[in-house]
Amino acid sequence: MNPPFLDQNFESIRKKAYALRHNYFDDMDKHLLNFEAALTRKGLDVLWIKDKSSLVESVKGLVENYSVRRLCFDTKTAFEPFFQNRVELVPPEQAENSSDDMDLLVVDADFAICDSGSLVFMDRRSGCCFNKMKNLAVIVDIDQMIAHQQDLSFFIALKYWAKEPKMPHDVKVVQSKLNYVLPSNLSYLSEQMFSQEEMNVTVILYLNDIEDIISSDLLKESLYCIQCGRCMEVCPVASGQDGISPIDLVKMNSLDKYNQSQHLFSHTTLCGACESVCPVNIPLIKLMLSEMQASNMVVKPSRSKHLYSLFSKRSKLNKANNAFFRFFFLKRFFGRNKCLNRYFSNQTADFFNITYQPPYEDNPNELIKDSDFE
Repeated sequence: MNPPFLDQNFESIRKKAYALRHNYFDDMDKHLLNFEAALTRKGLDVLWIKDKSSLVESVKGLVENYSVRRLCFDTKTAFEPFFQNRVELVPPEQAENSSDDMDLLVVDADFAICDSGSLVFMDRRSGCCFNKMKNLAVIVDIDQMIAHQQDLSFFIALKYWAKEPKMPHDVKVVQSKLNYVLPSNLSYLSEQMFSQEEMNVTVILYLNDIEDIISSDLLKESLYCIQCGRCMEVCPVASGQDGISPIDLVKMNSLDKYNQSQHLFSHTTLCGACESVCPVNIPLIKLMLSEMQASNMVVKPSRSKHLYSLFSKRSKLNKANNAFFRFFFLKRFFGRNKCLNRYFSNQTADFFNITYQPPYEDNPNELIKDSDFE
């Protein structure tokens, strides 16, 4: 059964989610300091990490400090290549059922609550093995944080809405230091006795190199994503183009060091399906067109400039829609891109599924000119 609030109008839910995310990022500095203070009061260690290389180095430091021999990763970051042949790596699916305890578990938090200092884990692959770890390192992406405890149930339900199962099977909310359970040397009548020791918990606040994104009022909205995966599910391109979701495409393109400018033009149809299902109401089409315009200004060869010119004139493309135009368009721009070629070839309605009229066009009724293809 859906939570009661999900019976409301989808647009009103999206607007509420957008407002909550906007409010968090508006006062993010204050919320992060409150979160750090709450963790410190509980006796948890806190590290601030800027980028991936620093993240790897911080985990290496923990491995060395705790003399780790058995290590388990339950993260989206591929740490394993950096630790092979140095320690015993235990897959997270095996950690729960292993007869031996782990020295260190490195795990991603799905959410973190700023005002309470709580860490939230949902359906983690490592299961219920937290009490088998001597040391725990929790990676918290600062864009996956929630300002207030009262909003947690709303975002959990929103993230899992329309999925099967509709809600996660396992939700852990860590609000204090954990204890590590270990067998005792004493026994009574052949029954195993247990004792507890305090676990070392380190919370890694991961900035993930998003300073440039945060500095832009428009791009900052891409960080409102709660990683529900819905845009990936409906995207006609993502499944055949390296699995890059629409929201990741925007983030990657905004960071020059990834040099994704050309990828932006070959990984989207601008059909708008992603935007229509986003539960946080992120303006994905506006973000993509903004990034296309930025690429148009700085990237060579000129092919990207022509593509931006076409993509930005969506209403004109629909008006110029005929068999010859489609053939010429596909051959000129997507001759080698089978995924986009197939998508556009199969369109029976408008060439683009939605219309977008840039505010800077003087004459919206003007059809595409031959010079657009030069």
